Amino acid sequence: MLVVATITDRPDDQDAAWAYLPKRPAGPLLVINEHALRSRVWHSLDGAQRPLLDPASIRVPLWACFVDRSTAKATFFATTQWHPAATTLAAFHSTDDAPPPAPNLASWAYRVVAERAQVNRPIPRPGRRPLPGPEIEAKITIIGQVNPLAVARTLRDRLATIAPGAVGCSLYRRILRSEIYRPAGPGLRQYAALTPRADGTWWAKTKILRNDGLHKTIRPATDHAHALALITEAFEPQTLRRVGQLHRSTWDLLSPPDPYGHWCTVTVDTTTLAPYPGLLQQVEIEYGGCLATTSATTDPLQLRRAVGATADAAVAALSAVHIPHAQSGQSKIEYFLTEGQADACD
Repeated sequence: MLVVATITDRPDDQDAAWAYLPKRPAGPLLVINEHALRSRVWHSLDGAQRPLLDPASIRVPLWACFVDRSTAKATFFATTQWHPAATTLAAFHSTDDAPPPAPNLASWAYRVVAERAQVNRPIPRPGRRPLPGPEIEAKITIIGQVNPLAVARTLRDRLATIAPGAVGCSLYRRILRSEIYRPAGPGLRQYAALTPRADGTWWAKTKILRNDGLHKTIRPATDHAHALALITEAFEPQTLRRVGQLHRSTWDLLSPPDPYGHWCTVTVDTTTLAPYPGLLQQVEIEYGGCLATTSATTDPLQLRRAVGATADAAVAALSAVHIPHAQSGQSKIEYFLTEGQADACD
């Protein structure tokens, strides 16, 4: 028995709907084609039927739960990549605890996914990566709460009109749960994040302010202790303190390359930081790499222009569909620690 939860691409849709699919996963990856989602009977969490209100909208899988009744084992999958023809999901958790009977299966699966869902598969990064240097990015804050999938599809469609054929059809999805640490004192944009991976290893990420800007480093670690040692070393002699648990759910896409070959990652990010209240939605545009090979393409001014042009296109796309937004330099950690009141000017 396979339970699949989906959301539509309508901006005002915030709640998933679920249905049963006659499909059995063959391994750690599950592929659901768009045709299989048609003609299903979809339900909300309370059991009420949820037909599509807009015939032009589509359903996109978020997660799935397969229950093998012969072994009483449940395996959970989360979406890693969406394409108009099919969605790819990756296994992230399994349990031998006996699942509840069918009438209560969906609500039980919802709770497990909310507590445990985590996927962090790398997105494509073509061409040359940037040389070490300050982070080059732009942030747009969504005002109010909007379906992030709808935002991502809006941006993808807009970017595709700028360079037809240069933007792929796929959207990539990540769900991250990170421990956040930061040093005492000013500089709220400085922090470290420890993020577990499916194979038991960790990522140790640091953002440190230097004279020329904010520098981001991500290093692999064998385990939690190793990751903690890496971030402690990076911030020495400053002492780190743990500030909370960050939960990020993202939809990611790649921008078309500019005339010099520069491209950016465009991330629609929905974030919470426990125990702090609130939810933050942002569009982050970060310099990704270059498809050209000449040394002239490493000019920092060109890199900033590439990010700025992509940010301008994103602002225009959001304005065209009346999604309220504001351009902001505020980091996620700073937003929660200051209740959204501070400006990233430190």
